[in-house]
Amino acid sequence: MGVPRLNRQQIHERAIQVLKAHPKGIRWSDLLRAVENGADDTPHNSIHGGIHNLLTTRTSDIVKVARGTYQLAEYVEQESASSAALDADAVITPVKSETAETVTVTEQDFYASFAEWLEENDEATFAAPLGGASLGGKWGTPDVIGVIKPRAQDIFKFEPQIVTAEIKAVANQPVVAFGQAVAYRLFSHKSYIVIPNSTSSDDMNRLKSLCSIHGVGLITFTLNKAQPDYVVVVLPVNASPDMFYVNSMLERLKASEPKTLNRLF
Repeated sequence: MGVPRLNRQQIHERAIQVLKAHPKGIRWSDLLRAVENGADDTPHNSIHGGIHNLLTTRTSDIVKVARGTYQLAEYVEQESASSAALDADAVITPVKSETAETVTVTEQDFYASFAEWLEENDEATFAAPLGGASLGGKWGTPDVIGVIKPRAQDIFKFEPQIVTAEIKAVANQPVVAFGQAVAYRLFSHKSYIVIPNSTSSDDMNRLKSLCSIHGVGLITFTLNKAQPDYVVVVLPVNASPDMFYVNSMLERLKASEPKTLNRLF
């Protein structure tokens, strides 16, 4: 036996319960079907309109995590916290200096210098260190983000292009770096992997092949904060990012690093 005709508040409550039962998120059509289940006395259009109203007015509680897929904000925050814990676990690499004195470096030591390298080599009009987990989200945060955009004196004007980079100071993490750099192509036109030149030749050869196939840029550097000596191994290929993820990333950047967003765009 079906439940009595639902009013808008009851439709909202049923939808929230469905969302709570799907911590990984649920597609719009499945959410609609679940709310309609057993509510035969409530017109389809009433439930459809009620759910649409909920999703457009409760944006602080419900997040559109992908096209047509919604998730409770509390679950999104839990996933972001988990990602932040992983990203915050930066590996400290002991490195011998020229004076044989042991010093330590982390990948964060190279964020600013690589941002400068992008600007100096015209790979970005503006670039800024980011790193950590400031953007949150399950796809992580690029270590460096930049933008290529026309200058006032440029005759031909073009649409801005987003540039991202993943830097690893540990030579045995090429696969991790590659996976993250590929993920960044969801919202960037060019993506780079930046790894130590001490990476084994076998790993380097595999990475060069993967980067060439997938259009990811590959840069090597020396584990020396003062003179990292960035060298291009593979140039990135321009990609067409998914505009949904571009806007999603920029919204997160606006919330966490508004000054960086203003500088870039």
